[in-house]
Amino acid sequence: MKYSLIAVAAFFGCVIASCSGSKDAESNKVPVFDMAANISVEETPALEVKDFACTQLSGDEEDAFFRRANILDVVGDTVVLIENTPEVSRLIMFNIKDGQYLGQINHRGQGPGEYNIIAGAFVDSNDGTVLIPNFNSPAVYKYALATDSLVATIEREYVMTMIPPIGGTSSCINVAVPSPDGLEIAQYNVGYQRIDSVSIPGFQGGNFNMLWGNAGVNGVFMDGDTIYALSPGVMTPLSVLSQGDYALTNEKDQDITMKIMTSGESEIEMLKPYIIVRDVQFTDGKMLLTSMHDGVKYSDLYDMADGKLIYRSVYSQLPKPSEIKVVTEDGKTIEIERLFAKDGKWYGIISESADAVAADANSSIVSFIL
Repeated sequence: MKYSLIAVAAFFGCVIASCSGSKDAESNKVPVFDMAANISVEETPALEVKDFACTQLSGDEEDAFFRRANILDVVGDTVVLIENTPEVSRLIMFNIKDGQYLGQINHRGQGPGEYNIIAGAFVDSNDGTVLIPNFNSPAVYKYALATDSLVATIEREYVMTMIPPIGGTSSCINVAVPSPDGLEIAQYNVGYQRIDSVSIPGFQGGNFNMLWGNAGVNGVFMDGDTIYALSPGVMTPLSVLSQGDYALTNEKDQDITMKIMTSGESEIEMLKPYIIVRDVQFTDGKMLLTSMHDGVKYSDLYDMADGKLIYRSVYSQLPKPSEIKVVTEDGKTIEIERLFAKDGKWYGIISESADAVAADANSSIVSFIL
């Protein structure tokens, strides 16, 4: 079973120099998560949560049903899901209060106002629109969420990258541009105008030893052993990940990538000895860090004040970005996957393995406070 990071992250492999480690002093100011020491910790009891709400998603139209969607954003009473499969690439909107289907953004194609795939999407809560960059041409399509109508086509500068952009309209949209000299992160505002950039001379990327993605609507980037939040002109350190002998060096990363591509050896088997960071979500002083080791995944909740491990979930379904178990105020234990954190609240989708979810129905969206 392939874990399929190579398709996107291999673009980072085109940079050839190594990181200088000049951020060490800055990194020392942030909490250290001792992942190497925690590697043998067993799964902990389910998390007790507050203000738990569960909404079954429903709709009369065929378009209301989805499989394997992730939460892109929650704006007011609207939850926006992104679904990318070989057959479809779209956004789906539901009312998070009553679960009713509100519509979709689905314009896959090759013509004006159409895209091949939604590699990045950014909701603007100020006017109820979403920006979707087109990777077939230097354009960004702006759609109205409520009406599925094309509001504007924004011209964008052409940059030599196919790495998905990350971030949000409230902070900045980040585009990674690797080169032989290092890495530039070009940053844009809601109008996709260049507002700033971050340069990392000598940066060397890899397929498995780094992270480039969204935490809520924040762009986050793992450089070496440090996770940063991206804002205009600044990488703010969030946490240092102490991995010890379980760390995957750039050299080993390149060797594993080459063996997978040339010999067809199992990606999962080759990565088993290392801690591979897969997903991060954080809000209100707590960070959920999902990693893979020895062929299983761990969603670990850390206290960002002191770096202590609060909770651990262990699960074997590797494609899931994250998964935890919570105990509601009425004593129910529920499995939740595909976590999303924003403004002090956590959201997720009821696990597909839960008995309460019918095989022919959408899952339920939940929200809670830790």
